[in-house]
This record gives sequence, structure tokens and C-alpha cells, in this order.
Amino acid sequence: MSKTTYGQNMLLITSYWGNKDTFKLMPINSDCPYSEVIYDGSTTMLVVISKDAKEQFQTVPRLSEDGELQKAKKPRSNGKAYQEQRLSMKILTEHYIVEKEEQEAFIKSFAINAEEYDYNKFLRDMDKEPTIAAVEKQGLVDQYGMAIKR
Repeated sequence: MSKTTYGQNMLLITSYWGNKDTFKLMPINSDCPYSEVIYDGSTTMLVVISKDAKEQFQTVPRLSEDGELQKAKKPRSNGKAYQEQRLSMKILTEHYIVEKEEQEAFIKSFAINAEEYDYNKFLRDMDKEPTIAAVEKQGLVDQYGMAIKR
């Protein structure tokens, strides 16, 4: 694979995801094609959020005129006790980098401080952590609840 330089226009910073520390990449100029990148240690994925938006249907809670959730008459099949509706909205495109080597290549290509910042302390390889893999490795699902193959 040939080495390509994309332009290092993101900054690595320490952040959190859920209740765990992690790292993020944030854009430092308007030339950056991404709005945010975050490492999810529970799934070991590098989640890359593009600046490109696409029109997509999303299921969202139905709100009253006062902005309150509208209660469902009986619990829904998905377990939610409120009404939902499908709306078409612009959603930023997301990309998921699952291979550790590809994650490191992405970071080195885009982060100006990749040499100084110790992002490896957060990177995990679930295939080498079988006890954690059995508990944490979960499949991705799309907006309809259908499994996405990795």
C-alpha cells in the first residue's frame, strides 16, 4: 500500500465516551473533511463523522406542543413507553474503522500531534482479550434494528 498524505488537519485530545476515558480527533481548520472522530473502546471502533450530510429517515420521540414526550397508551414492542414518529432529516455520514492497523493509519494521516499523543493507551484488540470480547463485542444495527455485518 502506498503512503498517501491527506493533510494533518485534526488534533488528538483526551475525552470520554460513556463512562470511560478515550480520545477524539477534532478539526483545526475548515479544510478537514470530518466534523469529529472518536474512539469507542467498548466496541474497539474508530467512529469517523463526516461533514457530508445525507437525507435519512429517523425514528424520534413524538413531542407535545410543550415539548414533553407523548405517552403511549400501552408499552410499545420496543419497550418504550412513549410515542414515536419517523421523520426525514439530514444526518452526517458516519464511517466505522474496525481494524487496529487501519485506525492507526487514519490517526497518523490526519492528526498533527499523532507522534506526541499516546493514543495507544486507549486502543484495544478484542480478539486478544477473550474475556472482554465475550461480554462487550456486540453487533451493530441500522436504524431499523437490522444487524450490520462487520
